Amino acid sequence: MVASAARMVNFLVDRLSRTLLRAAAALCGLLLATGALAGPTLSLGAEAQRMVANDQMTARLAIERDGPRVGTLNQEVLAALRAALDEARQVPGIEARLGSVWTSQRRGPRGELQGWRVRGEVVLSSQAMDALGALAGRLAERMQLAGVSFALSDAARAKVERELLNEAAGAFRQKASDAASAFGYAGYQIRELTLGQAPQLVPRSPALARMAVAEAAPVPSEGGESQVSVQVSGIVELE
Repeated sequence: MVASAARMVNFLVDRLSRTLLRAAAALCGLLLATGALAGPTLSLGAEAQRMVANDQMTARLAIERDGPRVGTLNQEVLAALRAALDEARQVPGIEARLGSVWTSQRRGPRGELQGWRVRGEVVLSSQAMDALGALAGRLAERMQLAGVSFALSDAARAKVERELLNEAAGAFRQKASDAASAFGYAGYQIRELTLGQAPQLVPRSPALARMAVAEAAPVPSEGGESQVSVQVSGIVELE
């Protein structure tokens, strides 16, 4: 009876040991699959940027009228805007559209209504910046030059961003390779990547505001440059 019990105990211990070994092996596999036993990870970032000449110009021109009859003022302003749009559309390569039109009251010191003010704008945009500058100068003889801005066209920005993405990606890979070597690892695996473009604002030139009073002078069309930037950030695992 004792011998039979001993054999039963040995059998159970053997089965339990096998079960524990299989469970341990499965757990190790799970840990490896989930990265719990993986190498250390690093967060890295790289950036590539370039100054690029602006290739698109936008000009806003405004007309303003004051008087006692708002209906008459509306007609005058809209007629002036239509004439400006018709002239602009005669110039090849110029995109012309109606901008904002608004009406406000003029009141006296006691709050009494003294009249009306109506203001409207046209917006002109083109990559033919010299032609647009000349057109804006002609229109500014009878309209206010409300603003001029310069920017990169969508096509030009996309082209530069594609080139910069290759540069930023190369810099990121080089950083990862250098880090692996510095810490005694043979290589790395990229675990996570994030791409981004930094927004850039194009400052308005102070000289452009003074063009509103110049007579028949072409608006300067030297648009300066915009900075285009692409960032790459991510997590790498050393191995």
